[in-house]
Amino acid sequence: MIHVNKKIALAAMALVMLTGTIACKEGRTTTIVNKTNNESQKIKYSGKIVFTKDETGIEHISDGGYLEFEQNGREFKAEDDRKGHVTYEFNGDSKVTSLSHEQKAFVATAVKQIIKTKATLR
Repeated sequence: MIHVNKKIALAAMALVMLTGTIACKEGRTTTIVNKTNNESQKIKYSGKIVFTKDETGIEHISDGGYLEFEQNGREFKAEDDRKGHVTYEFNGDSKVTSLSHEQKAFVATAVKQIIKTKATLR
């Protein structure tokens, strides 16, 4: 009976250690939520996000990284496709790499808001 309990305990410890290792590889996630009377905003990201020099787009996202932005019911998620490209998903639609004029404008607004919000947190 003691031999069986030791095997269960060792298996449980191995599972806990494996889960901890996987969690560490995921990296740190940051979530920022702003709410006022007329507006709500949520920024969630993980990994390194590099914005374009003109601060209107996303130049690069590190492997496994992502950025989620939601403002007043409109949202997008940008992530690395593991091939060096940024893919976007707007309001739950399918992933795209080329953006329409409206999508580019929304990403530009988001980038400006994210930079402004991060500056106020420092």
